[in-house]
Amino acid sequence: MTTIHRKFSILEAGSPRYVLARKKAIGKSIYLGVAMAYNSSGQFEWACSSYDGSEFETHEDTFIPNPECTVPQQLEKLNDTIIEIVRDYANTHNYRIQGVCIGCDEETAKIVSKSPELKDPIRSMCTRFWFDLDATPCIYTLRGLSLTEEAASAARKVYDWFTPQFPGNIPRIAVDPETNEVLVDMDSHCHMVDLHHFEETTDKPTWDRLLALADECKQRKLKILFFNSTPQGGGVALMRHAMIRLMRLLGVDCRWFVAKPNPDVFVITKRKFHNVFQGVAAEEEFRLTEDDKKLWIEWCEQNFDNYWGKGKGVVDDADVIIMDDPQVSAIIPHIRKLNPNTRIIYRSHIEIRADLATIPGSMQHDLWDFLWNGYIKHTDLFLSHPVAGFIPPRVPHEKVALLPAATDELDGLNKKMSPADIEYYRRVFNRCAMDQGSPGISHDRPYVIQIARFDPSKGIPDVVEAYCTFRDQLTAKGIEDDQHPQLVLCGHGSIDDPDGTVVYDQVIELLGQPEYSAFAKDICVTRLPASDQLLCALLRGSFCALQLSHREGFEVKVTESLSKHKPVVAYRSGGIPLQIEDGKTGILVERGNTKGVADALTRLYTDMAYYQRFVDELRTKAQDSKRQQYFTPFQSVNWLYLATQLAFKGNDEAIANSQPQNDVAGTYMGNGDIREWNAKYVREFWQDSNTVV
Repeated sequence: MTTIHRKFSILEAGSPRYVLARKKAIGKSIYLGVAMAYNSSGQFEWACSSYDGSEFETHEDTFIPNPECTVPQQLEKLNDTIIEIVRDYANTHNYRIQGVCIGCDEETAKIVSKSPELKDPIRSMCTRFWFDLDATPCIYTLRGLSLTEEAASAARKVYDWFTPQFPGNIPRIAVDPETNEVLVDMDSHCHMVDLHHFEETTDKPTWDRLLALADECKQRKLKILFFNSTPQGGGVALMRHAMIRLMRLLGVDCRWFVAKPNPDVFVITKRKFHNVFQGVAAEEEFRLTEDDKKLWIEWCEQNFDNYWGKGKGVVDDADVIIMDDPQVSAIIPHIRKLNPNTRIIYRSHIEIRADLATIPGSMQHDLWDFLWNGYIKHTDLFLSHPVAGFIPPRVPHEKVALLPAATDELDGLNKKMSPADIEYYRRVFNRCAMDQGSPGISHDRPYVIQIARFDPSKGIPDVVEAYCTFRDQLTAKGIEDDQHPQLVLCGHGSIDDPDGTVVYDQVIELLGQPEYSAFAKDICVTRLPASDQLLCALLRGSFCALQLSHREGFEVKVTESLSKHKPVVAYRSGGIPLQIEDGKTGILVERGNTKGVADALTRLYTDMAYYQRFVDELRTKAQDSKRQQYFTPFQSVNWLYLATQLAFKGNDEAIANSQPQNDVAGTYMGNGDIREWNAKYVREFWQDSNTVV
């Protein structure tokens, strides 16, 4: 970070070729180390080093405090100084700061640990890097002979923390090799948000209830565990990262464990569990065999014995355990045997075709019979998405409660972004698209987007067909081709999903068909790296969003689109109609009606007053309030309420029943109907203080 400003390229700065090159270029990724020291004179000395994987540049300075300011005020001014210096440095060199490590030596760390007035501003600096510069921040204690050496060490440390995968801002997922615990945010070294950020996005009654429940968990020393199959990829992992982050800030003992990956088992759990339950795998080849059962059971038992069993300090003393979906549910009897007093909650995140599961001899019936009788029936509570049609037979009504999926307003998927950030990620997307032989997003054309895994249930062929019909309608209205919106189809993968590559290849082949080939040059189909900010920027830059899933549990991408004030055109599938107010926040179309989708897109695009009514409605405080139930703090209240009500520790009268006598009249079925059925949202219990679980 010297005073010498490098030219962007060998081209002369300001020349037409230079300007053209800079408009198309992606900023070079760099990683910062910031070392600080608090000396005996009350001065803050600091050094900053940038590292690109091969060379360092260093800036060193002393911040002379104003004697009229308090120490916290001085640190805030120092924060402003550092942020502005590194922002200017990045802008003038066309660099992109991907991560930053902020630290100090052990002596300064001791002073900071004893002085909250010093600790809080340093943590605040981290959050400012996250929100102001879109750089992932972390905190470490540093060692070195000088501040510059410590800064260089910090830069190398944060560089190693990221994967080499483009665009360079994807943190490595840390898992404890002894217990397979997911060490969220690098075991809390990464510090992106503070409690006050969550409080600012939550209404006061919900926030007060969250703090009260967190205090109760701490007083009773409750230990809460989550189990699932993978630490990255898909909505479950995203929810768990966000929730554990908040729980740690609250001081609640809440941990998350995953199984050791086995590709052969993941073929079973994805194609013969997940796809069969959703009804998108009808062929007999997907029926669960005895060999499949044996392999899956052995895998679950090996994980339990090696990582979570007796003497591992995981299940032995847990008070509440949550099983996310059936992937590792074979460990439930082992949990019961090792720790009979723990309360187990089964959380179902997918659409289970209860109608098919009631038909004797069907794949769904036999699969559910195997999982329920052998494993899931041993749990204390069955949590489902709020659709009665997702709750399979043999689950006692008194053990059922409803819980929608959630997302996080402050993580990379949803945080606010500057126009410069959105433009940067547009260029990143275009690079990814080019590498996969797909057209990129034009700078001067709007686009329609569907963000989803490449999965048989996501209705991607319907999206292509609806888009082509939409284009024909615009042509019929006399609108020139260069004014037509593009279509973006993209999503992340997941290590436990073997269908991604298969479905992606099918979509590419589909675009080669004669009826679609004319529009293929405007359809961007891309499998993206696991960069949350990339998806956030793409959604924020879109004209509107699609969600044409044929089968869907509760789609967080709908929530994320609406929270960014993007109207959503979606099929009336699964839990989606519970998320969209038809004609107010989006447009619902019957499943398979691609012309209806095209008609909705055409009106939204050609009638700006009509489009603006949706946007204006999505910006209202009333809609913001409704969406709160789908964000992390509200969801955390649900989980902590269940934990405090179910756990025996400190509560000898813990109650396992989930349904009071005065239950709701009926539950949405997922196909437009309401069924008379006893099922109630978790939120209804804690919002009614007279009712207990």
